[in-house]
Amino acid sequence: MAEDPILKHSATLDKALAWSIANRFSLSRQFAIVTVAVLVVGLVRGLFITELVPWLFFIPVIIASALLLSRDAGVFASVLAAIVAGFTIGSSDNAFWMTGPQWAGSILFLLVVVGLAVLVGELRYTFARNRGLTETNAETNILLGEREAFLASVLASSTDCIKVLDLDGRLTFMSEGGQKVMEVSDFNAISGCPWPAFWNGAGNVQAEAAVKAARKGQSSSFIARASTMGGTEKWWDVAVSPILGVDGQPKQILSVSRDITASRYNEEQHRQLGRIVETTTDFVGMADLDGTVYFLNDAALNMVGLSRERLGRVHVTDFFPPAEASQVEKEVLPAVAEKGHWIGELSFRHFLTGQLIPVLYNVFPVSDTDGKLVGYGTVTRDFTERKNAEARQRLLNDELSHRLKNVLSVVQSVASQTLRQSQDLASANTALMSRLVALGEAASVLTANEWSSAGIHQLVRTVLGHHADIGDRIIIDGPELVLHPQAAMAFALALHELATNAAKYGALSNETGKVRLTWSAGEADDGNGPRLKLLWEEVGGPPVQPPSRRGFGSTMIERSLRAYFKGEAKLEYRTTGLRFEIDCPLDAAGSLES
Repeated sequence: MAEDPILKHSATLDKALAWSIANRFSLSRQFAIVTVAVLVVGLVRGLFITELVPWLFFIPVIIASALLLSRDAGVFASVLAAIVAGFTIGSSDNAFWMTGPQWAGSILFLLVVVGLAVLVGELRYTFARNRGLTETNAETNILLGEREAFLASVLASSTDCIKVLDLDGRLTFMSEGGQKVMEVSDFNAISGCPWPAFWNGAGNVQAEAAVKAARKGQSSSFIARASTMGGTEKWWDVAVSPILGVDGQPKQILSVSRDITASRYNEEQHRQLGRIVETTTDFVGMADLDGTVYFLNDAALNMVGLSRERLGRVHVTDFFPPAEASQVEKEVLPAVAEKGHWIGELSFRHFLTGQLIPVLYNVFPVSDTDGKLVGYGTVTRDFTERKNAEARQRLLNDELSHRLKNVLSVVQSVASQTLRQSQDLASANTALMSRLVALGEAASVLTANEWSSAGIHQLVRTVLGHHADIGDRIIIDGPELVLHPQAAMAFALALHELATNAAKYGALSNETGKVRLTWSAGEADDGNGPRLKLLWEEVGGPPVQPPSRRGFGSTMIERSLRAYFKGEAKLEYRTTGLRFEIDCPLDAAGSLES
């Protein structure tokens, strides 16, 4: 395509103007150039062109001077051209060098070309200003391009989800980095969707409120959960602000969402750890390297009777009695610094009462992020209950050993007397087994009460229930007593022997006989404290005759109960039925149930 000649000439003129503006001469040099140009034109005109209007050839010089040099140079050229033109057309024959019409033409020429020079100078100024604006615009465009590229790079690399919404809260833009963190594969699929709809529950309410606030020109923020397009639920810290137009009114809405899932998880872990520390019953504390204690949980403060106001003024060794404090300072803390751990049994000192508290002292180092030791921590457990339990266990073991020896002694005595008084091995075996069963039943009742006592009602029902129906053939009546262990064992054997004898020969050997077992506890006439009176009485059975010889049962009943109950125990073989009676101090046998 051929180039337009006008555009070509215009480009040449632009280059000339640009050169003259970039290489501006001083005013004196401008006047010198103008003077030479005007004199040359005047000389050419005077020598070669004498018939034409004398001012015509100076006009291009004037225009060029104003356009290429300056407005002042153009005005100077106009004045100088008028003088030179007047000189070339004037004559000494005229009184005023030129005729009247010549003077009028010269003055008119001067006025016209001065105005033309001023106009052309303004054109030159306008060109210079436009050129400056063009260069400024070019530089601005470059800066804007660089800034746009920078912002695009920032948006692309930012892990924040940056979105632009319209005033109705619909998505119009999402940064590239935002699309990655939100797992958006195609933004066009969600463009125009209402942004608050991406939030559920309380988050949706907060998003709606943020959009409304932005429409009013207000910024806001909130923290809520929302799922990515891939279905991954995350926590977001959201800032919403209006994008203002030139009139200062909101035109769009900017939303910046930051993924805080990891920090939220860490915060939750820290909160849970804090709750564990504050709710645990263990002593949790921390101290500086110099041993100054700066943190104790509530359980620790309560354990040692220390107020929170004293934290920072107590030393690790203040928690221990002198001997153990020296051990902690010289052995425990150095071991922690060297080996990273120490655990052992020590005693804390209660700050108010001075009482020693047995503890399992567990100490570990506290380090900074660089692994440098900055202090000590402890999770210490109160061993008071454990120590008490161990003492109770030792006492129980000793008591059990003592009782076991007593039981074995009773068994040995029963076995010995049973074998001695039995006529044959079979009867001895039967008698011994039944007596051991009675002892076992008594032991069961005692075991249920940790061998501290046995309720008389339970013991009677347990032993006699095998022989007849309680309440029908065997009638019992009396207050609830608790018998001592040895008394309970002896009483159980006595009941067994009485019931066995009644089943073989007495009231329980037929269909009509009955046994009444009654007891009472009341004050004695002598004023020596309450006494226990117990009566076994058989009625309705076959006539009773005294035995020809005393067997194990009668011997054990009278002698053993008399020994254990520390009172009178006697058997009477009445014709109407066997009668057995005990009269002893109540405290020897047991006590009334409280």
